[in-house]
Parts: sequence; structure tokens; C-alpha cells
Amino acid sequence: MERFIIVLCGWLLPLLAWAEAASEVTLRLSEGTYRPGDVIELQAEMRRADYAEFELHVPAHDQLHFVAHTRKPVHYVGGEYVQRVLLLLQPMNVGEFELSGITVTLLEGELTTELPLPPVQLTVDSYATEDASKVLAELGEDASVAAKTSNLIGVVVVVLILLLLVVWFLVRNGKAKVEAVAGTEIDLNDLISVLEGNAPAMSLIEQLLERTDLSLSPAVREALEAAAYANRFDQAVLLRLLKEEGAR
Repeated sequence: MERFIIVLCGWLLPLLAWAEAASEVTLRLSEGTYRPGDVIELQAEMRRADYAEFELHVPAHDQLHFVAHTRKPVHYVGGEYVQRVLLLLQPMNVGEFELSGITVTLLEGELTTELPLPPVQLTVDSYATEDASKVLAELGEDASVAAKTSNLIGVVVVVLILLLLVVWFLVRNGKAKVEAVAGTEIDLNDLISVLEGNAPAMSLIEQLLERTDLSLSPAVREALEAAAYANRFDQAVLLRLLKEEGAR
């Protein structure tokens, strides 16, 4: 009887050690809905007070493509050594799949132990199973708002284009006036016309000042020189002086 107890203990103690070690290794799938082509994370984690290493072995599966197998650095947290191995899988088709035959090899000093792990179940859904009714309802409710917003944006764009065309026409018209005047001998009336059209007039002012045959009153000459050389250009004052000069 005593011999039987010793033999029984010799069998039970390793089994209990294996069961305890196996309970220290857990498998966890990333949460979410899986569809063909998605990348699924399968994480194996071992927590134990005594340091040991483990290797994860997952058999090949004809419907799951093994993308990557990485090991994360060991961490010591709360009096335990935490080790993680990350396996990335990619399902090929829709259906219910089971990863079975998963094992881990525990390496503790010179002791090596091979332990089985429970199978992992996963469901891969079809893209057609997604309920789009809520999305369609939301689109229906917001359709009128989206249409109004689109129309408003169109109106704003058209207004901006028209404003740009008006500005371009005014600038082009002013330049045309200046170019037309530049081809002939200019006088005060030409400058008055350009100022009234809000066109650039600095080149005309300089040409008027360069004319030695043109008689200008001191007030008008001073205003022209201030605009051309002192950067003191008062369009309203200059226009008034020019008109008064022309009325004399």
C-alpha cells in the first residue's frame, strides 16, 4: 500500500505541476467582429511568480493565414513575471473556425514541459450581414439638409466668381485707360479721368511732373509731388485741386 501511494504521488505531482503551469498561460482573442481579410490578434500571456519562458505552438489552418508571430519583452508587475506572445491571423472565408492542438513549451531552467492549451473558437461574418437600415434611415433624414448645404455652397461659389470677374474688369479697364493715355501727351484732364475711375495714377502723375511745358499752380504741383515722391497721396484732395485748376 505504501509503495502504491509513492508511485501514485510520482504520477500525480507532475500532472498537478503541469495543470498549474497550464493555468498560468491564457489565450485571448481581440474583441470585435471579424470578416474575411481582417487581421485578428491572438495573444498568449503567462503570469507566474517564478521566472520561466514559454513558446507558443499553433498548428497551421487551411482557412487562416498566419501573418506575424511576435514576442513582447518580459515585465515584472505586482510580484509576477508577465510574458506575452502575439499572433496575427487573417481569415480567408466566412464561417465558424476552431484553432485546436495549440500547445506551449515551458522552459524553467533545464526543465522543459510540453503542455496543451484549450482550443480557440472564432466566427468570421460576411459583409452582407451588416445591418445598414439605420445608416440608410440617417441618410434619409439628413438628405434635405445635405441638399440645402450643397445648394448654398454653389450660390456662394457663383457669387465669388462674379465678384472676381468684376474686380478683374475694373483693373483691366483702369490699365487700359492708363495705357491709352501713355501713348499720347497727357494733360490734367487725363489724370482726372483716371482718378475718377479709381485706376492706378502714379505713372501719370510722374509724367505730368516731367512736362516742362505744362503750367501748374503751386498747390497742384505740391500735391502731385507729395503723391509721387513723399508717398502722401490723397485722391479726393488731388481730384478737387485738379478740377479747380481746369476750371481756371
